Amino acid sequence: MAIKYKVTERSTPGVSGGGSKKYYASATARDKIDLKQLSERLASISTVSEIDTIAVLQGLVHLLPEYLCQGSSISLGDFGTFSVHIRSEGKETPEAVNAQSIKDIKVSFRPSVEFKKRMKGVAFKKHA
Repeated sequence: MAIKYKVTERSTPGVSGGGSKKYYASATARDKIDLKQLSERLASISTVSEIDTIAVLQGLVHLLPEYLCQGSSISLGDFGTFSVHIRSEGKETPEAVNAQSIKDIKVSFRPSVEFKKRMKGVAFKKHA
């Protein structure tokens, strides 16, 4: 199995007229795997039923945001860690920073060392 990529042209950010252009590889043609497909596959490689797998994954969908909103990072062992990051406007004084200064929230996933090891050695295929 290989990750498909395409070649994209990009300009230099912040340079008038775009500056010099370079070409970069960019992942493409991503298929989406839904909850049903994931649970079927998990059930096929374990002793857990498809229904039980769906129940656990749905439980994660409900619990992860709850814990993240409480300010927790969530470690899922050899899978990795979820955490929240926020983006805000810069203010002149610390007192001027408030909840209205926050413009965006992002959930980050940091894969574990084991997860990263499993991704090493992946093949790449240029998408025509």
